[in-house]
This record gives sequence, structure tokens and C-alpha cells, in this order.
Amino acid sequence: MNNNKRIVSLLLSVIMIMSAFTIMPFSAGAAESDIAATGETDGDYQYSILEDGTAEITKYTGSGGDVTIPSTLGGYAVTRIGDRVFSHRLYMTSVTIPDSVTSIGESAFLDCRGLKNVTIGNFVTSIGSSAFWGCTSLSSVDIPNSVTSIGESAFNECTSLSSVTIPDSVTSIGESAFE
Repeated sequence: MNNNKRIVSLLLSVIMIMSAFTIMPFSAGAAESDIAATGETDGDYQYSILEDGTAEITKYTGSGGDVTIPSTLGGYAVTRIGDRVFSHRLYMTSVTIPDSVTSIGESAFLDCRGLKNVTIGNFVTSIGSSAFWGCTSLSSVDIPNSVTSIGESAFNECTSLSSVTIPDSVTSIGESAFE
């Protein structure tokens, strides 16, 4: 009976050790991959290279003012503005989004209180939830014909917003989008 306990104990120890070796290389490889994908920098922008060979802006380090988002970073076409990239930029007064961009992430321009003018590129298809929430100086916005969805609270608390052009291409408008 004592031998059986030793065998079971030894067997369990071997299984635990083998499990650790199987899991560890996978986790380390995934972490290295994530770092390589998000560590790219070009000027005031940090970006990730997406699986389709395009770029998503993940961080903005500029001072604000009139911002023209580049259509390429590091030779990659910029197709996405990531979540919260420009949020809380109180001194950003205008932003021009290039035609290369197809989606604007959640809370991308959240609480940019000084933002007065937004030019959205002609190939943006989606505007994320709370994308322009709290942009209290924004008075008008023209949404291009390419946009099909506007996320919930996308323009919530835009208290100066008096003119919005929404094209027929928009098939989905989230709750409280213009509250």
C-alpha cells in the first residue's frame, strides 16, 4: 500500500512538472509577440501592426492644437484609431481623420473639450461608443456616406452640437448617441 502511494505521488509530480513546461513557453511567446506589436513609434504616435498589415494608432503624445492624423505610420496604412487614443486632450482644437481610416475606437476623443472641428475621412465605416463624448466645443459634424454604425453615446454631452449630417448609409445608431 505504501508503494502505491509513492507511485501515485511520483506520477502526480511528473504530470505537474510536464504541465509547467508545456505552459511556460506558450505564455512567454505570447507576451513577446504583444510587445513587438505595440512598441512601434512614429513622431507623436504609437501604433500596432495589425494582422492585415495595416496600423492602428494606440497612443498620441503630441500637445494638441490642430491635429492631422497621418495616413501612414512607419510605412503602414493607418486604418484604425484605437480606444481612448486622444481622450482628455483639452487643448486639441481640430482633428482631421484621413481617408485611410475605417474605424474610430471607443472613447477615442472622449472629453476633448476644446475640440471645435472634426473632419472624418470618407472611408470610416464605424464610430465607436463614446467616441466624441464630452466634446463640449464641437458645434457641427458631417458624417460621411461610408459610415454604417454610430456607437452608443458617441456624441453624448456635446452641448454645443447644433448641426449633424447623418447619411442614409447609417443603419445603426446606438442608445444616447446624441444625448
